[in-house]
Amino acid sequence: MAGLGSLRGNPDVTPFDRAAPQPMRSGPVLGGPKDADQMSSLALVRPDERADFIADLYLACLPGTVDPVVERPEVAALALAASMIAAKWDEIMQAEASESDRARALVRAVDAELRESRAIPMGGAADWFARAGELVKRAPLWPGDAVSVLLGEARPYANELFARFTGDVFTYLTQRGEKGLPGHIPRLLLAALRRAQARKNKAGEKIVVVSHSMGGQLVYDALTYFAEGDNILDKLEVDHWISFGSQVSLFAEMGMFLGQGASDPAKLPLPRRVQAWTNFYDENDPVGFVMEPVFEGVQDIRYNTGYGLALAHTGFLARPTFFQAMANRL
Repeated sequence: MAGLGSLRGNPDVTPFDRAAPQPMRSGPVLGGPKDADQMSSLALVRPDERADFIADLYLACLPGTVDPVVERPEVAALALAASMIAAKWDEIMQAEASESDRARALVRAVDAELRESRAIPMGGAADWFARAGELVKRAPLWPGDAVSVLLGEARPYANELFARFTGDVFTYLTQRGEKGLPGHIPRLLLAALRRAQARKNKAGEKIVVVSHSMGGQLVYDALTYFAEGDNILDKLEVDHWISFGSQVSLFAEMGMFLGQGASDPAKLPLPRRVQAWTNFYDENDPVGFVMEPVFEGVQDIRYNTGYGLALAHTGFLARPTFFQAMANRL
């Protein structure tokens, strides 16, 4: 097939280009209009942007991890927590007197939601909450860049990302098993798919599979190879597969999937057990690829996480608007 159709073309704007400064938006957080030079950073955040802004601010304040979305279990619920706090935005703005206090209050509120506690953290935690006010001052339009820059100031994010990704690839390829003898990781996925199909048979529930990064390769192998000959999975019907930050097209073009023929067509068909497939990608994600040039029946949708090269790959998971984008496809 044509070489590396999964790679995006040469757009006029690349991930290495810095966007031109945007004009100041009018309208404060509360009250009547103000001059642009009198407005706070928080005042510039539109209501529909507040949840993403809060998630960004929280991530930028977190200390001591290479990738908080991956390494901190509590951050898995960040998108939901940020959405809940965004609904209380005006209340928080009114309760605090200064910009820094408001920023700290937003971060404390998110942390309380994640910890399922309303208690205000004390001691060491308060030290990193204090960064919120500084971040708002350093990122006058949006803290998305601050997340990438400040979290990367002392840690080699890109190196960590590629090291982990390469390790995941080799681990999976050497341990995925073969027909009738799937490896440990494929067995876990196959068991989950069997349970989902059993519930669909019993209650008519739709099956929606969501995969990120290497998870896409696991799903593709499971649906096109390991499911063959399985009494339950042979009749599996996935109503919608949503992939993001995925390399399925790249692996397909490199002929790395089990059971893949040497003379595959120019475009591979939609897996027969999948009714619909949506793939989200961020142009800043160095290991997330488009699918349409390689597969029939898939729709690529560009989603801008707002993060730079190092954090765009996992940044989907911290964005409330990304979860809404997925819901809109179902």
